[in-house]
Amino acid sequence: MKKRSFLLLASCLMFSLAHLASAQATPAPAAAPERPSLASGRAHHVVFAVTSGDPIDWNMTLGNIRNLVAQLKPDVTEVEVVAYSQGLSMIKQGSVVAAEIAALQEKSGVKFVACQNAMRFQHVEAKDLLPGVGQVPAGIIEVVTKQEQGWSYIKGGR
Repeated sequence: MKKRSFLLLASCLMFSLAHLASAQATPAPAAAPERPSLASGRAHHVVFAVTSGDPIDWNMTLGNIRNLVAQLKPDVTEVEVVAYSQGLSMIKQGSVVAAEIAALQEKSGVKFVACQNAMRFQHVEAKDLLPGVGQVPAGIIEVVTKQEQGWSYIKGGR
């Protein structure tokens, strides 16, 4: 009986060591590949409309824009962000997303525009806007016009 127990224990130990050795010999899985480009070889024109003054909505929108531009490279991607209503607050001096807006303007050529109707209603002047932010007479008309010109429309935020 002792001999049988010893043989059983030795067999289990040998099996365990063999399994452990094979597990160590298996190469580690490769790192996750970068996301493939979804480029199609054509130009893309996208207009985002943001009416929210909530930084969460703006961060979500800016993240979507970064992803859009990155995944469509090397295609030309023209992006315009139209801020109106309460969205105007995030393209003013002192905005909590000012650095992200500046980076998108500089690195990706994203255009940000303010609705002059909202500016008048909220008593905002051109000097109150972030550097590089343009103006359009009416934000909603800008969005409609872009869509009529074939631009894709995305509602920014939640």
